[in-house]
Amino acid sequence: MCYQLVELYSACRCLYYQHAVDRCAAYGRPGHGVQRRTILVGISCTEHSQHRSSGYEYAASQYSDSGYHSSSRSSKGSRSSHYR
Repeated sequence: MCYQLVELYSACRCLYYQHAVDRCAAYGRPGHGVQRRTILVGISCTEHSQHRSSGYEYAASQYSDSGYHSSSRSSKGSRSSHYR
C-alpha cells in the first residue's frame, strides 16, 4: 500500500507540509490507490493565529510542557529532585 503523509495545523487545518508519496511495488497499477495519513502539528498558521484572542494566548502560556520547557528560573539541585 502506498502512503502519503500530510501535516496540517491542528486548529485551522491549513496545510503545513505535504510529503511525497511513499511508493510500494504496486504503485501506478490500475486500481491501486494512495492512502493519505494526516498528522496535526502546531496550533494554527500565521494567517489564522493573528485572529486569536489575547486571553487564549495568555492562558496557553501559563501551562507547562511536561518538563521540557526552558524557563528563565534557575533550578536548584538535580533535575530529578524537581519531580519528586
